[in-house]
Amino acid sequence: MENKTECEIVQDLLLGYVDGVLNTESKKLVEKHLLKCVNCQSKLNEIKADIKENEITQKKEIDYLKKIRRKSRIKSVILAIGIILILCFITYLYKFIIINNIMNKAEKSLQSSNFYIEVRSEISDNNIIIDKKYYKDGKYKRITEDYSDDGLKSVHIEYSTINSDERLTINENTKTAIIEKGNLIKDYFNTENSLKYVPFVDKSKNNFVSLYSNLGKAFLMSIDSYNYYGKQCYVLKYKYEKSEKYEVWIDKDTGLPLKEIQKESRQSFFEGTRVVKEITDDIQEYKYEFGIVTDDDVTVPDLSEYEVTNYSRNFEDSVIK
Repeated sequence: MENKTECEIVQDLLLGYVDGVLNTESKKLVEKHLLKCVNCQSKLNEIKADIKENEITQKKEIDYLKKIRRKSRIKSVILAIGIILILCFITYLYKFIIINNIMNKAEKSLQSSNFYIEVRSEISDNNIIIDKKYYKDGKYKRITEDYSDDGLKSVHIEYSTINSDERLTINENTKTAIIEKGNLIKDYFNTENSLKYVPFVDKSKNNFVSLYSNLGKAFLMSIDSYNYYGKQCYVLKYKYEKSEKYEVWIDKDTGLPLKEIQKESRQSFFEGTRVVKEITDDIQEYKYEFGIVTDDDVTVPDLSEYEVTNYSRNFEDSVIK
């Protein structure tokens, strides 16, 4: 009876014994009893086996939960990356649509058979060039005015026609005229692309080339909206340039550039030295008007008051033999 009672007591203590929470006296009692009781030894082994099995089960459950969490994290990361890629694609698509729209509007604007373009370029602190181009029904007149601090320095005027092999240049200061004739004039100067050239606008007749160019611009450039002297404009900058040195202002209505800036591209020096005095931006400003050019604007004047010189400008004449 005493052995049975002792077994019952020991078996009640076995779980605490395995967990290591018994006091010294109880631990000694259990260990002393286990030395002589096979039944309690078997019970101890069962408890240990159950604990081990529970540990294995818990480990499996923990591993499963970790696997679920890991998959959940991977899914969350993939979802986040997917959202970012979608947002990037939407942003890219938005910019591509804007740039493509700009090019289409510019092409439509330049299809006009009657327009006036004026370009103002600051060459140096005391030198400004104003280039005026009158175009009507394939004929054009181009006036180049050179200004300094003392006022207008010189005026050069060109007259010609698209696909013509002849160009007339007049110098109003010296009352001289130069007539250039040859295939160089026709193939390089009197082409429609040359006469209707404006910066940034791609006028390639190859649709694939135009598309590729627009895709590249959408990737490389950032787009903002501003007001420029009452006109709503897009401002495009090369976003991968740290200093964003190049930017172009585009009229939303016509798709044509109103201002082009190349930052910190012009240097001035102290007189007689190569020491940089100032670094400034190179700025070109554009003005466009449509339907205002008259026949008189593009009609070649009477050259009787000018000293006329004729030059041959053929490609073969310029090849070094």
